[in-house]
Formats: sequence, C-alpha cells, structure tokens
Amino acid sequence: MLAELDLARKAVASGEKQIAAAKLHVLRLDPIKEKMGDRWERLSALVHKLFEKSLQQVQGPADRFLRLDDMSYVLSFHDLSVEEASLACAAIAKEVCELLFGADLDDVSVRGLIGNVSPDLFKTGAAAGFKISELLEQKGGEIIVRHPPATPASNVPAASGTRCGGEGIANARAMASQLGWNMGFFPVWDLQRRQSFSLYASLYSGVAVKQPVGVRRVLNALDDRHIVEMEVALLFAAADYARRLHAAGKICLVGVGASYETLSGFHSRIRYTAALKAIPTFSECPIMVRLGPIPDGTPLGRIAEIVAMMNQPNVRVSLDFKTPRSLPEMDIRLGAAGIGGTLPANCDHATAALIAQRLVRRAADQKCFAFLHGLSSLAVLDAARDNGIRAGTGHVIGADRYYTGQEAVPDFPLLADDGHWQV
Repeated sequence: MLAELDLARKAVASGEKQIAAAKLHVLRLDPIKEKMGDRWERLSALVHKLFEKSLQQVQGPADRFLRLDDMSYVLSFHDLSVEEASLACAAIAKEVCELLFGADLDDVSVRGLIGNVSPDLFKTGAAAGFKISELLEQKGGEIIVRHPPATPASNVPAASGTRCGGEGIANARAMASQLGWNMGFFPVWDLQRRQSFSLYASLYSGVAVKQPVGVRRVLNALDDRHIVEMEVALLFAAADYARRLHAAGKICLVGVGASYETLSGFHSRIRYTAALKAIPTFSECPIMVRLGPIPDGTPLGRIAEIVAMMNQPNVRVSLDFKTPRSLPEMDIRLGAAGIGGTLPANCDHATAALIAQRLVRRAADQKCFAFLHGLSSLAVLDAARDNGIRAGTGHVIGADRYYTGQEAVPDFPLLADDGHWQV
C-alpha cells in the first residue's frame, strides 16, 4: 500500500494527468444501525440504489463508482473540475439524507472528500478503492452534509439596515440605490469548459456596459462605516440568493467581495465575521468570499490569519491580489480556495500570459484554483485559458450578462454566449 501511495504522489509531482475523485461515507453508522434494527438491511439497500442513481446523473461515461464497505464509496469525475465535483457530491449527499434517512432519522451526516488523483488508479479493480480513499484522506478537501441541516448561530444580531434571511437581496438593492449604484449577480466563467456554476454578487453602474465593481473602490469618498455596511449587505444578498438556489434544488457557488481593509481593521473585521456567522449556508450552494485587493507586500502570515478567521461551514475564501504580476513566493499554506487578481488596463497577450503562468504556479503550490478578471480582449482570454487559468470574468466573456435576483433562478450550468465569447 505504501509503495502504491508513493507512486501516486510521484505521479502528481511529475505533472501526470489528474482527474477529480471523491470519497463519500455516512458518519456515525453504528448508532444508525442500532436505531433502525431489523429495518437496516432494507434501508441500506435503498441507500445504495439512490447513490447509484444520483451518480449516474452527474458522472460521465468514463467514470467509475467503487463501493468500499457498508456506507462508503469512491468515485471519479473525468469531466468535472474539483470545485464542480465538490458541488455534485454535496447535492448527492443531500438527496440521500433527505429522501431516505430523513424519513426515520435525524442527526445524520454524509462526509465527502474531493481531490485530484491519477485516472489509472480506477483501472486496477475494486482494491484500488482503498488506495484512492487513503489519498483523498490525506489531501482532499472536506464537505459535510447534515440532516437536518445545521442552523446558523442565532445569537449574532444583524446590524441596522441588514438582514440575514429572505430580505437580503431587496435590502442590498435599496442600499445600493441610495448610494447611486445598482446590485446584481454576475456569472464567473470556467474558461476551460465555457460554462458557469458560479454567480458573484456585486455593485454595478447603470451605464450601457454592466460590469461588477468593488465596493471600497467606488465608495471611497464615504466613511468606513458606510463601506463596511454595504459589503455586509452584499454578503446577506449572496446568502439570500444561495437560499433561493437551495430551495430550487440548484447547484451553484455564490461569490461576494470583502475588501482587505475591512478584514484588516479591528472593528470592521468583527462586524464582517459576525455577519458571516449569522448567515445560513448550504453545502450545494456555498458562499465564496473574495478577499481583496490585497496590497503588495502584505505579510503572508497576516493573510493566512484572516482566512482562518473566516472559516465557517460552507464558506470558502479566494484571494484577490492587487498586482498579480508581482505575486510573492508563498512558503506557507494560506488556506484559500483560489488565488488571482485583475489584469491591468490595455493588457497585451504576452503580459497576460506571464501573469497567468505565475498565478497557476502559485495556485499549484497552494493546492487551489487560479482566476483572472479584467479579460477585455480575445488575446488576453486566450493567454489566460492556454496557461491554465480556471475561472475569470471580463468584457469579452458574456458581456452584460447578469441577474437582478428578482427573476426566477437560472438553470445551471450557464453556457457561454458565442456572440461575445469566441474560440
């Protein structure tokens, strides 16, 4: 076993092709068996059937599904990124919890571990399942889906002018309007697959070209309190939209920005993290907080500390660096799900390629994805995509495509509009 794991690690280090894989298993199984008694065998058979049916809906023709033991499985996703596989696994686990366990049991949890492995591991038969399981235990990202869902802390008060349930979108739109701006949800695109499982809550202007803008950048004339409250309002709007997506049975990551200044200041950080604890979250519709822009020269330990402070169930953090071209060497793990930045205005293909290469190298070291915003021409889009950037936005991709939050939730994945996004 140790020799096989060592070979798998060497394959990762050598750059061998990797595919998304996952391990799913039910937690605390013995108490469930004891409570079910004689009904356990019938229920477990139904669980296996539901797992298999659910997997058939998200796995491709080349994918495998291996059963390890009574309630533990490993599976492959050739056609999904790790982020998409994580969302798919959360949806599968939720369905199992609600449709079967929910009828007779509460306090049931399904744990998932998602990461990249060599596709060759799935070709060696059922015994390979335990090798894949151990690799994912060591390096996979974790999700836990509970039934009934965990409720957010109820003792964290929402500040005046903000809401953490049901009214988040309306409140954010009203606050933005008072400040002379609009609020919407913009797709973030998977550059490799030309589709989107992600929306980003942001301010935008009412001009012809509608693009997201940072709160602190456009409201810098206001005092800090108003800026923080607008950022918190957008967080509640994102949580409100995630709740709507969850109710509609959709799988989507909902992003929102939080400025580095807000998370660096003592009182503003307390305000924002308290709001983060107050929002309801869902495993199949997680929240992605984009922290930044992070100034050049910021100590890496400080960034890691802020990311750790924002650690909440079903909340992920991505890091938006102010100058992605001058990213430092990263000798510590920052704990972020993604790193990236915005390309400079009038960026050419060569500059975009250099920035993309640097970002992708740093992302590989951090075991996260790389993103770039400000993709304003086909040349820089090609440079980003050809050099391994996973996600991005910009005028050249889905120009003016956004949602107000008042219409019916869209179907996912969103598909790129060839009128704006050429190959």
